[in-house]
Amino acid sequence: MRFGMNFLLWTTRVGPEHRPILAALAEMGYDIVELPVFDLTDIAAYERLGREVRDLGLEPLAVTALAPDQNICSEDSETRARGAAALDRIVDCAAAMGAPILSGPVHSPIGVFSGQGPTAEELQRSAEILGRTAERGVRLGVRLAIEPLNRFECYLLNDTASAARFAGAVGSGAGILYDTFHAHIEEKDPAAAIRAHSAAIALVHISENDRSTPGQGQVRWSDTFRALKAAGYEGPLVVEAFGLALPELSAATRIWRRMFDDELLLARDALAFMRHSWDNTPG
Repeated sequence: MRFGMNFLLWTTRVGPEHRPILAALAEMGYDIVELPVFDLTDIAAYERLGREVRDLGLEPLAVTALAPDQNICSEDSETRARGAAALDRIVDCAAAMGAPILSGPVHSPIGVFSGQGPTAEELQRSAEILGRTAERGVRLGVRLAIEPLNRFECYLLNDTASAARFAGAVGSGAGILYDTFHAHIEEKDPAAAIRAHSAAIALVHISENDRSTPGQGQVRWSDTFRALKAAGYEGPLVVEAFGLALPELSAATRIWRRMFDDELLLARDALAFMRHSWDNTPG
């Protein structure tokens, strides 16, 4: 099993000042680092970043999200066009970085609601654009991992079953991101959701119910690891945690208080937890 760390714990844009953190993650024994792709002005910067993390012995993955004015399920054609163009550019940045997986809630923006559930038209508009994005990704060696979010963060995709159906409509270049935080809220039986839709799962985020150190909260970890192992899941396990370092993310993720002592200590404890849990789960 390969273990990764999502870099949104530290920043939305990785720069030279973050190299000591990347080096520390590599020294801890992480295999993967999931890197944010939001600034789309300089593709060459992502190419350099990809080389740097590989030089440290880490594999880069990419993570992103759409802005409200890039809503690809919107009725407004100009809004959808902005989203489609941004997604093309994001895929290009991920490919430049050498990231085989691009994950995130790329179906719709975080925090944008219509006041009702998703319509068939909204799902179709989003899937059609992502279908073209996924085809671009296939050509460039980047697979989409589409993330359903809990009902308090979005309304288009909230659960594993609807996300798997949606990814099927998007096409063969897409799978889903199974996030234990969102599943803790939305799934009555997380293990059953994994078993039923394991073929669609391209990536797993290991995220505690309070978004802090995995293994120190209420997520049904033993059920989760057992289901993943029984399903033959061979993709990465990537820690996703959030703190107070990034005000723009605190607003999106509703993090208002500090729930851990130190980011690198969280990363170290999370890696130990994942390794122990995976190694001690019956195959």
